[in-house]
Amino acid sequence: MPAEGIRINQLNFVDIKRALETELRAGRSFRLRLEPWSEKRTLSQNAMFHAWMGELSRYLILHGRSFCTPAWCKDAMKYTFLGFEETTYTDVTTGAQIVRETLRHTSKLRVGEMFQFMTKVQAWCLDIGCFVRVPVNSEYFALKRQQEE
Repeated sequence: MPAEGIRINQLNFVDIKRALETELRAGRSFRLRLEPWSEKRTLSQNAMFHAWMGELSRYLILHGRSFCTPAWCKDAMKYTFLGFEETTYTDVTTGAQIVRETLRHTSKLRVGEMFQFMTKVQAWCLDIGCFVRVPVNSEYFALKRQQEE
């Protein structure tokens, strides 16, 4: 089963039911957690976040922090607002598996999670006086308006 789960709808429900029945008859048991399906973060969200990191980088460099590249800003925001996840690496020579903590990837966030992350980033930027642009025709702007209704 894919890590992100299986999207169940009217079209595939019977097939999924049959597959589960086969597994259950074989004596296997499972943990099932149902939640509304939501898509992964969009390219629009990703593009705006990267634009914000460029704006934040320019702002911080202008204010004396010459090391604050867009990549550094991105990692700093992920460190502050997303945190870490465990990632397993395999040494190709020895086969040994090593578990390390790595910054969470925005590509693994769902639309709502990315929106929440971006909202925290925007608030932090405003707190330091960096006004990141939010075009009125952007997906982020539309989601923000939806939240206010």
